[in-house]
Amino acid sequence: MTQSSSLYVGDLAEDVSEANLFDIFREIGPVLSIRVCRDAGNRKSLGYAYVNFQNPLDAERAIETMNFTKIKGKSCRIMWCKRDPSLRKSGNGNIFIKNLAETIDNKALHDTFAAFGRILSCKVVCDDKGQSLGYGYVHFESEESAKEAAEKVDQMLLNGKQVYVGKFERKDTKLKELEKNFTNCYVKFFRKELTDDEVTAYFTRHGEVDSVKVSRDDNGESRGYAYVNFKNHEDAVKFVEAVNETEPEGFVEEGMKISASRHQNKAEREHIKRQCAKERQAQFMKYANLYIKNLDDSITSETLKEVFSEYGDVMSAKVMMDPESNTSKGFGFVSFKDHESAQKAIAMNGRILSGKPLYVSNAQRKDARQAQLMEMYRNGTQGRQFVNPNDMQRNVMNAPMGNRMGMSNMGMQGMGGMGGMGAMGGMGGMGGMAMGGMGGMGMGMNPMARMQGMPMGGMQGMQRMMKPPMPQPRVAPMPAPTRQFDHGLDPARLVEMPAAEQKNVLGESLFTRISSIPKASASAAKITGMLLEMDNAEILNLLDSPELLRIKVDEALHVLGEHQLR
Repeated sequence: MTQSSSLYVGDLAEDVSEANLFDIFREIGPVLSIRVCRDAGNRKSLGYAYVNFQNPLDAERAIETMNFTKIKGKSCRIMWCKRDPSLRKSGNGNIFIKNLAETIDNKALHDTFAAFGRILSCKVVCDDKGQSLGYGYVHFESEESAKEAAEKVDQMLLNGKQVYVGKFERKDTKLKELEKNFTNCYVKFFRKELTDDEVTAYFTRHGEVDSVKVSRDDNGESRGYAYVNFKNHEDAVKFVEAVNETEPEGFVEEGMKISASRHQNKAEREHIKRQCAKERQAQFMKYANLYIKNLDDSITSETLKEVFSEYGDVMSAKVMMDPESNTSKGFGFVSFKDHESAQKAIAMNGRILSGKPLYVSNAQRKDARQAQLMEMYRNGTQGRQFVNPNDMQRNVMNAPMGNRMGMSNMGMQGMGGMGGMGAMGGMGGMGGMAMGGMGGMGMGMNPMARMQGMPMGGMQGMQRMMKPPMPQPRVAPMPAPTRQFDHGLDPARLVEMPAAEQKNVLGESLFTRISSIPKASASAAKITGMLLEMDNAEILNLLDSPELLRIKVDEALHVLGEHQLR
């Protein structure tokens, strides 16, 4: 069998790059390739990499001499790269060690068990701060070595603590075993006024009970849930089947149903939660998902499925609901069986449904959205920010005469950089200076008033530019006319405006709302500029939904914070 020359390098710091690894491993021998694995959405390192040597002997020497060495402050873990995952998933040759002393790290664990055979991988499990959680795993090449290690090291003292060593069992296998033998049940949503004896009396109707524990707060008030341990597994199973999702009179809270299930500890619940997240992600990748916003409160999941079914096979459709008020949040998701149908259904974008225009786009994971927002910010949005027209007018009017032209030029640059915010109008025949496209807001400035206080050289230069200089009457500055809009803006009136003016009007409304959010007020201009990159229909939806606007503002603040850290 040909020896492999590919290595897995794990436990890497987030900022370790291919170049860092190449500088380290080229000291061993010629390196063919290095790849740091990254998240597809945000491109952050996943903490491991693959290194391919030209010579298998160099790869073996790298494991012997560089395993557990520190790279950017973290001890790396090097092992052979196994293309076939069946060996790893089978659990053969894998042992579990618990009650480890905090001083035992990966290297110490490896040195302890190396005497029993060739080790494929070795790991002490640590928390986010790098502190040992007191247990670990050792994977031997052969099952015989694993059995010998478990027999000889179990119950031994390592660094002053007695350790327990046994064959590794996958979590799913252990959960199945628990399902077959459980006696402890968890029950919730019964009336809080019930005494312990009344709760126990109800449980004993379904079998012989060993113990009952009603959870209470510091004041002795019932929390509405309890733990009941039956004497045998059969009674526990019958109890869950008979009681779960029922409404026993006088026992359950009004409007609720009893929830009864096998008791699960925190680690088990976390594992199930992770498994569900993986399944959701797998379904997300398998099917084509669309995100629909600006839904009317009358739209239900069934209505959403019916509307989008004309474009293809809909696997699922869900309108997101507020759990407290049981009302629609105004957005939902539709999952199609194939991507072609989903792309056709995007044609629903802008379609009127129950009197409101829909916003339809491809669904994105939260981390992917944040990565996209960060990319937009890096690619030029960082120089763009919304300029409040009232602040612009106030600054220009109050500035010294010699600085007004410069401030106007700055205003032109700032507004032009907003991608559709419009530019400031030029001086036609030295007439009044106007801000073009600022939602109808103008800044009338009399040229004669501007000329007062200017140096004589400046006056002569201005006269030379005017061919011929036209006398202008002295006129007091007129207040800027404003265009009033209803709450949320009227889409029909907005459509009638030029594209640049639409963005200006939306920008004014966004800026006002974002400025009213305390944590975002200091960055309101930048956040407004970032959000104005969105589609107008989506911006309208943000203006009508304070909750959605807060979510977008939080994402923008997160992006700005990360950018500042870099």
